[in-house]
Amino acid sequence: MFKTKEKQEIESNQKIICGDCVNELKKLKNNSIALIVTDPPFNIGKKYGGYYKDNKKKEHYLEWCKEWLKECVRVLKEGGALYLFNYPENNAYLMPFLDSILTFKRWMTWHYPCNTGMSPTNFTRSQHSILFYIKGKKSMVFNKNLIAEPYRNPTDKRIKSLIANGSKGKTPYDVFQFNIVKNVNKEKTNHPCQLPEKLIEIFIKASSREGDLVLDPFAGSFTVPFVAKKHKRRTIGIELNPEFCRIGKERLSKITNLESFY
Repeated sequence: MFKTKEKQEIESNQKIICGDCVNELKKLKNNSIALIVTDPPFNIGKKYGGYYKDNKKKEHYLEWCKEWLKECVRVLKEGGALYLFNYPENNAYLMPFLDSILTFKRWMTWHYPCNTGMSPTNFTRSQHSILFYIKGKKSMVFNKNLIAEPYRNPTDKRIKSLIANGSKGKTPYDVFQFNIVKNVNKEKTNHPCQLPEKLIEIFIKASSREGDLVLDPFAGSFTVPFVAKKHKRRTIGIELNPEFCRIGKERLSKITNLESFY
């Protein structure tokens, strides 16, 4: 069992830090992280095992987000990428702050058609927004070929020419369709807000290289470190709830026999 603020290493390339992300981020070195992918609390009353109250006043929630985002930017390398999940109405308020300290790349959408959350007085929500930013003016890496999808019109003359010249396919569109994890039994853990592995894999492959250090300051079920480890990245996952840290340790320990990538 993890104790609060305890840090454990899984092998030598993965770190689990059990503690408050604002405090723990301040302990990380400047310009040390290649990629940050994170899915923070959305301020919608989710239950996180009694370790966090997800019902702040809106202005307090946004200020708290700016506090930890500022630390994320500090630790991010020049050219490093940030992928921030949230509801659109939260990310819209955070964009002016992020625009002042990072370079905006894309507003993306994770679309998840499902039969939950239906309202008799409003349209059913079926999306999260994902903000993609980089530090500085130029991306350190964007591996288009690793995430390329088949062309939709491969018989087109121009597409044939691209294929003949070695193109692996098209860059994915900015709307991603994946089922919510609670409907995918093989991935599900006891965390209430788990991200799909295949979705995270796109961002890990696109914006990092093997051996790079990937951070998730709200590790939750540790999907980001789990996917990053599968693809031979080093990871840091910060999580406040010791039980979720235990889940993370268990998931990361399942990935074995990787060659050293130092």
